[in-house]
Amino acid sequence: MNMVKIFLFVALILCGTIAQAQQDSTKKQAPLPTKGDSIKAGGGNPFPPDVKKITSDQARIKVLSDSLALLYQRFLNIQKTSQQNAQRLNSVNANIKKSKEGLAQTQQMSKELRDSLNSIYKRHNTLRQEVNVGVKAIKDIKIKDLLDAKNRYTTNVRSIKTTANFIYAFNNGLNGLEASLAFTDYANAINILNNPQNNELGFSLETEIVGLINQQVVGKLRRFRRRKKSRFLGVVSTILRNPITQSLVSSVPAVNSIYSVANLVNNTVVNHKGVSAGDLKNFHEGLRKYVEHYDNLSALNKVLAVTNENLKVKTEALRKLTNEFVKEMVATLYNAQSMTTLKDKSLNDIIDQYYTYSQVMRHIEKIEKSYVSSNSNQISYHIIVRDDRVGYSVLARNKIEFITGEIEQISSEYVTALEEYHKNIVIILTNAYKLSKNPAKIQTKIKKLNQQFEQVKKDYQKKVNIKNIRNRLNEIPRY
Repeated sequence: MNMVKIFLFVALILCGTIAQAQQDSTKKQAPLPTKGDSIKAGGGNPFPPDVKKITSDQARIKVLSDSLALLYQRFLNIQKTSQQNAQRLNSVNANIKKSKEGLAQTQQMSKELRDSLNSIYKRHNTLRQEVNVGVKAIKDIKIKDLLDAKNRYTTNVRSIKTTANFIYAFNNGLNGLEASLAFTDYANAINILNNPQNNELGFSLETEIVGLINQQVVGKLRRFRRRKKSRFLGVVSTILRNPITQSLVSSVPAVNSIYSVANLVNNTVVNHKGVSAGDLKNFHEGLRKYVEHYDNLSALNKVLAVTNENLKVKTEALRKLTNEFVKEMVATLYNAQSMTTLKDKSLNDIIDQYYTYSQVMRHIEKIEKSYVSSNSNQISYHIIVRDDRVGYSVLARNKIEFITGEIEQISSEYVTALEEYHKNIVIILTNAYKLSKNPAKIQTKIKKLNQQFEQVKKDYQKKVNIKNIRNRLNEIPRY
């Protein structure tokens, strides 16, 4: 815009100058003289004296016109250049704006990148510290065990010996568990309560039922002589002592005895007169309380029996698993001893013949003698460590941990079932107060059973000794 103003100003000045020059030229210009006039003047020049000046003004006007045209042409060029520069300036401004936006994004990305780098750097430092610790631990292990053939061999041998020691304790525990699942003195002390003649609870089932029949039935039967009455009661006593029918699932024969007697009485009442329906109902009501007592004992014994059977199955499976593991260990250690030879041997037999601690130790000593160097009279550890007979895998340690966990689980289930059984027995005996003529006897029986139950638990812990098994396991190296 400044260039346009300047050009217009210059153009106005030039136009004014040209116009003035033309006006002056017009005023001063005279008509050209004729030929006669020139002769009259007496001069030899054909043009008047102002012709030179006029020619000079015209030349000046032409020069000014040319200058104005040139100046205008330059103005147009400058204007065109100015427009181009303005476009370029706009483009530069747009690029600068984009550059600023890009710079802001770049700065944000740079900040995020710096934060990420700081985070990575921190993690790298943490990881480097952990790696340094791990590398140091690995170096320590390599130095102490992995790179030292003697230490590796010593570790393997220790694992083999302590495994044999563990298996001996484990097998004893397994034997103790199997024995505990069989009947014990405690169980026998409870089962004896099912004897119809037993009066430890202050009543005898035989005496109570015979008295009930005598009172409610036999004494009211017509044409029932004394001899016939005695014979009938004798039959009742025989049924109670030796049930005619016995359930395949019941472990309490007293319940079946009561049912047998009830059937006998029912048949007798039908065939003989003198006993009313009410008398028979009273008789059955008198029997019901005894049926409930012995039926509860029967149900409780069934639950314990089912639990024991399940635990026996688990124990047998654990024994087979342990048997296979010991066979593998023996076959590896003795080399010449094949799995086929051990196939039909029981776990107890294999341990007694091949895998006691002393037997394993003697066999390892025998292997060591074959690796004693004649020069140094010492074991060549870098060679013996490659002998598979004295090798020991991590898998073997894992198997031992598994069977230990299994026997702990079975043992826990057995103790829990036994404690639940004893608790319910005490409840049943407490409810028997209503049947007893001497409730103090029930209290005495409960006290005695509590003592026997505590002894059962002590004996069980001694036989199975889970703590000892776990201690033997911990003696086996973990690598």
